[in-house]
Amino acid sequence: MTPPVLDPQQAARARRRNIIVSVIVASVALHVLAALLAGLWIVARYLLPTPATFEVKREIRIAAEERQHRMNMEQFDALKPKPTFADKMSTARPAEFSLPDLPAMPLDALAALDPGDLVSGQIDTFVGAAGAGAGTAAGGGGRGSAVSFFGISDLATRVIIVIDVSGTMFERQPGKFEAVKAEASKLVGGLGINTLFNVIIYEGGSVALFPEPQPASESNKARAAAWIAKVDGGGRKSFKTTYRRMGTALYEGGGTRTDTALKQALSMQPSTVFLISDGEMSRNVQTSREFGFESSTIEERDLLGMVRDLQEELDEPARIHVIHFLTTQAREEEEDLLKSLSRRNNGRFRQVEAKDY
Repeated sequence: MTPPVLDPQQAARARRRNIIVSVIVASVALHVLAALLAGLWIVARYLLPTPATFEVKREIRIAAEERQHRMNMEQFDALKPKPTFADKMSTARPAEFSLPDLPAMPLDALAALDPGDLVSGQIDTFVGAAGAGAGTAAGGGGRGSAVSFFGISDLATRVIIVIDVSGTMFERQPGKFEAVKAEASKLVGGLGINTLFNVIIYEGGSVALFPEPQPASESNKARAAAWIAKVDGGGRKSFKTTYRRMGTALYEGGGTRTDTALKQALSMQPSTVFLISDGEMSRNVQTSREFGFESSTIEERDLLGMVRDLQEELDEPARIHVIHFLTTQAREEEEDLLKSLSRRNNGRFRQVEAKDY
């Protein structure tokens, strides 16, 4: 059978169609192949480990001068911590015997010898020439002194002793006030030159030995001991007749003015206050021109509130230690007030019987 003869135009169209189809198929195949290769390269890039590379950078150092080097080394050595030594006894193996107990030592004995005591005479000369202001500046620093008063111990830099010298301190237990004077003189005598101190007595008002706390030099301590020895009550001396002329006085109306004494003590910026009293506190209140004055008990809230306000004015609150010197049977309200006074001012409280001294 003879094949049919196609029209030349149809044959040309058929060839063009075949060429277009071939080109499209080849293009698709090339794109698919390129996509596969690209995918394989990306996957291999993240899965295969990165080859290690090493790079050496040149570091330029300039040698320091010998003198500068020594200075740097000395500065470095100065920053090293200083060696510490522990004062203790240790053994490499258990001993066949036991060491005896250490003897009890008073706190005063633990205070190191102050080199300033060796030159107290020269310091007294400077203090006397410069006056109270210079004396305060000279003794304000340092570590203070170990002090003890009727068994209450502390470490003080500015210590004030406040002593009740009202008639009841002398008359109820005659002769027992000498123990108060002895303890006060003992405290002052044990102070180091780096400690400032003052002594205040109070009855109808308060009187301070010095206008401001002074260094505990030998001359000042001797002056304080002589001043304390002059204190004598029992009707022979009082604020109005004698005490107010013995020093710097503060008068606020009479009575047994514990509040006035504490006000004067805290105005001197103390670090430690020792107060000794038999517990009675009162102020004289004027009733009328006809009947004059009558005594009124100082209330606990008034005394504690006043002390709190004064403490807030200090750079650092003072510790107030209280000794309840019992010349008669203790009154509960007085004991509670004195305990509160010490407790609220970071101090300690101790009750002692006058008859035991």
